[in-house]
Amino acid sequence: MGRAPALAVLALAIVVATGCGGVQAAAPPEEEPEMTVPKLVEVSGNVPEAARVRIPRLARNSAERRAERLTVRVRNVSCLGVAVGSGFAIEKDVLVTNRHVLEGAERIEVSTWDGRTLEATAAEVGVLGDVGIARVEGTLPHVGEYGTAPKPGDAVTVVGYPGGGELTLSPGSVVDLVDDRSYGIEGRIMRLTSFVAPGSSGGPVLDGSGKVAGVVYAYELSTDYALAIPVDTLRKLAREGGYEAVPPCGSG
Repeated sequence: MGRAPALAVLALAIVVATGCGGVQAAAPPEEEPEMTVPKLVEVSGNVPEAARVRIPRLARNSAERRAERLTVRVRNVSCLGVAVGSGFAIEKDVLVTNRHVLEGAERIEVSTWDGRTLEATAAEVGVLGDVGIARVEGTLPHVGEYGTAPKPGDAVTVVGYPGGGELTLSPGSVVDLVDDRSYGIEGRIMRLTSFVAPGSSGGPVLDGSGKVAGVVYAYELSTDYALAIPVDTLRKLAREGGYEAVPPCGSG
């Protein structure tokens, strides 16, 4: 594939309060603020039916069950406000999400499919791009297995909490691989036809066998394609230790 021009993208964390520069203090953790979604994406708590795969409480297949247990909702309370995104477990007490979901974190809470809320004790962000990891107090329900990076035309499924609402599986396919330097990402990223919205940030991209093929971080404004960092970049970060501590809130 040829090199693509710079992408006009929108990050997919939901910021539900503001607080830097003396604008408005973030709501304290025990006071859940009302969730709002940026007007650029019209999500009123309902995901378009064409983009949704419902997970009935009975008669789930094993792939849907693993996807549900793998994916978590991430809530970051900082001086910037409260950011809500998605994430997935790569170890029993370690999850992957996006850098922009964790930045400035003063408190991180992780909600699992079975109704538990876990607190993160440490968080780091990737130096190669919009990737973050957090270590939680407790055990996450299911640990994902890394697959191989999909090719254009391959079927994928994005899992997450668009709109900060219910868990959603959004099937789609890989359109192509392009460059996107807007987040300092090294290597090419995937453009996907799967539905995403604010709140989807950090959710896993699964291949046809249910293995992790990447992590969602944004979408392209001109096409509504989801943008995802391939699993090869995640492996490179883990192999080379390409993470640093989350910078203090308000440090810039």
